[in-house]
Amino acid sequence: MSEHRRSVRMLVRMLDPEQRLAGAAALAIVVSMFTPWWRDPVFGLSAWGVNRLTWIELSVLLVAASVLLLLFRRAQGRVFHLPLSDGTLATGAGAWVCLLVLVRALDPPTRVVAGHTLDYDLRWGVALCLAAGVLLAIAGVRARRRYHHGEPESVAADVDAQPTLPLPR
Repeated sequence: MSEHRRSVRMLVRMLDPEQRLAGAAALAIVVSMFTPWWRDPVFGLSAWGVNRLTWIELSVLLVAASVLLLLFRRAQGRVFHLPLSDGTLATGAGAWVCLLVLVRALDPPTRVVAGHTLDYDLRWGVALCLAAGVLLAIAGVRARRRYHHGEPESVAADVDAQPTLPLPR
């Protein structure tokens, strides 16, 4: 087990500060899905983000997992080409998460009691996910500015596709 932890730590060290920030934000998005998002208006019980698993919650989890996979593969030095630079993709992913969380916050679950429809109350997990989405977008903007300032997107994507580690012979 310690060998596995050591290799994960080494992979994290291979990432740039902006990539580490993006990874932490993506992990925070996943963690936020297991925090209280709603409070039941009748019983007062909290519901996690994954308790109401619709296309919105699945999209949020898929975006976070995609960012984590991208960073994991880049840390391993894998060569693959994407149509946009990593920073632009992280910015878009963070903005998409923010939009999805705002849509979810504006459409809370409901409960019908004696013919009256009651909305669930928002809890702090929604704010945590929204903040993590903003942090992911900020990490993407910082990465784009730091490594590809003024470059066309196609050139930036080509540079990001280059191996970061020497390839084994």
